[in-house]
Amino acid sequence: MQLPIASNIERRLVLGSLMFGVGWGLAGFCPGPALASLLSGGSKLMIFTAAMVVGMAVFEALERRKAARQTLSEPQA
Repeated sequence: MQLPIASNIERRLVLGSLMFGVGWGLAGFCPGPALASLLSGGSKLMIFTAAMVVGMAVFEALERRKAARQTLSEPQA
C-alpha cells in the first residue's frame, strides 16, 4: 500500500471524490459495508459491487496505459 505524499488538490482528486460520493449516494452503500453485506443477496448490492469492480478495472487499465505512454515518451539513455 502506498500512502500519498502530495498535498495539492488536483482535478483528478476532485473528480474521483465526486464519483465516489455520487456512487455512495445513489447506491446507499460505502464499498466496505457493501462487500460485507454481499452475502445477503440483494440485487442492489450485486449491481453496486459489479459496478465497483468494473470501475476499479477501468481505473487500473487507464493507469497502466498512462504508465506505458510515459515510458515510451521518455528519452532512452
